[in-house]
Amino acid sequence: MRSFTSAAAAAFLLLLSVFSAPALADPLADCAAQIPLGAPQLTAPAPAHTTILCRTAYLVTHDDDRLVPLWVSYILTREHAMGCLPRVNSFAPDPDLPLGRRAEKKDYLHSGFDMGHLAPDADMSWAAAVMRQSFYLSNMTPQVPGLNRQGWERLEETVRVWATDRGAVVVIDGPIFEADVATTIGPDNVAVPSSFFKVVIDPARGEALAFIMPNVSVPKAEALAHQVTIAEAESRARMVFALPAAADRDQVGEPWPAGLSTWHQRKRSVCSSG
Repeated sequence: MRSFTSAAAAAFLLLLSVFSAPALADPLADCAAQIPLGAPQLTAPAPAHTTILCRTAYLVTHDDDRLVPLWVSYILTREHAMGCLPRVNSFAPDPDLPLGRRAEKKDYLHSGFDMGHLAPDADMSWAAAVMRQSFYLSNMTPQVPGLNRQGWERLEETVRVWATDRGAVVVIDGPIFEADVATTIGPDNVAVPSSFFKVVIDPARGEALAFIMPNVSVPKAEALAHQVTIAEAESRARMVFALPAAADRDQVGEPWPAGLSTWHQRKRSVCSSG
């Protein structure tokens, strides 16, 4: 009977390990609930290094070179839009990204930019651990304070009203870089976006809205004036969004009704009684 040489034995064991090894985890599959219609598909070359991070309540594809999200997706339900936990500013570097592939708090220090959420902490205020995850810097981008605390915040509030009135919506947002070379901040060179997109999908009604805001101060009263077609958002974000078949990519429809004052009164009532 022929015996294996040491080299042949090593090759056999390597081959055996390949066929017997457990399947690698698929973060997109693990977070499928946050992309019920499918993940955005890039129409431009992908960044050289990306990491998919599946969180409890959102999914992020992180650009490990620019140190900001490429896109973030999450489901906002009626119940989650009414979360009552107070905000706790627990900004922290993402523990699942290595040094050099993640933003650090020092990058934003004295930069003149806010650490601006993409998956908003107020949409995660239904559980302390979930809110804490929203403060990972992998969910942040450098935002002008007058955008983060004004127009962008008003759009986030409006999405919560829609989720409360209409039922669960899918929210996808991310940065837009109009130039190949972006301005950066901090010792790790965190890229500063020129604009931001937000796509809101109502799967039950087969409808979708898109918004793009420049990374400059935008008054709250002007937030909804930044609505664009889905097609424009796709062109400028360089990706295609998975939408319901009935959604119109080429027309800017009327923004959905949103009674902010009534909603705020209702939320105060819910949170004070809870």
